[in-house]
Amino acid sequence: MRGTQIMTYYAEKFIVPFYECDPAGAMHLSAAMNHLVLVSERQLAAHGLGPEDMNRLALGWVTTEYLINVTRLPRQHEVIEARTEVSQYNKFFCYRNYWLFDQAGNELVAVRSTWVVMSLSARRMIKMPEELTSKYDAPFSKQVLTMPHLPKLDWAENQVDKAYQVRYFDIDSNRHVNNAHYFDWMLDALTATFLRENQLQEMLIRYEHEVRYGDQIQSQLIQTTAGDQMLTHHRILNGTEIAAEAQVKWR
Repeated sequence: MRGTQIMTYYAEKFIVPFYECDPAGAMHLSAAMNHLVLVSERQLAAHGLGPEDMNRLALGWVTTEYLINVTRLPRQHEVIEARTEVSQYNKFFCYRNYWLFDQAGNELVAVRSTWVVMSLSARRMIKMPEELTSKYDAPFSKQVLTMPHLPKLDWAENQVDKAYQVRYFDIDSNRHVNNAHYFDWMLDALTATFLRENQLQEMLIRYEHEVRYGDQIQSQLIQTTAGDQMLTHHRILNGTEIAAEAQVKWR
């Protein structure tokens, strides 16, 4: 029976469409992340925990952070395998890993992520329900896995401040802004020349507060170096509230 199945890793192949690529033919990071999240959604749906099931429970999945390592982004028309697994969980957090592989089995992208379950009515996180955790082929641990810390910066010195308005089409079925839009808002603060001449190597992004339809948000940017490493620091402001922060390493 479906209810007794246990989730291990799950994988799907897809062909990179032209409309998810930049002018150089490389896949947008936001599109790559959408494909990865889609495979976890399909894994959950196969075990009775998909979007319709979660809606019946008045619950939704919310990402709190991603650590993304990129060897290279997929290319237009390339056949790619997206893979995911739950590595472990505790009372409040679920830790999920993702990968993208090319046809030769080379790892292109690896992602660590932290997820919580949100009550759609109360709009707050709750303890991991047993209906979900009983399906995991992953250990329970009291350990809280942490990501690297984002540096403290003087954002009064931000070098770019770009405004956006949250559109109706930015909202997903969890009734909040789809997390992939934050990648576009952040990276769009960089110039076309910078994006053509540099490749994203690592991105740490942390989500702090929701933004909603009609909100006016600001994408801010500071560029620094650490030795030979080029860094960009990003944050999304909703008024005076920080919606998300990130650090990107470039090669």
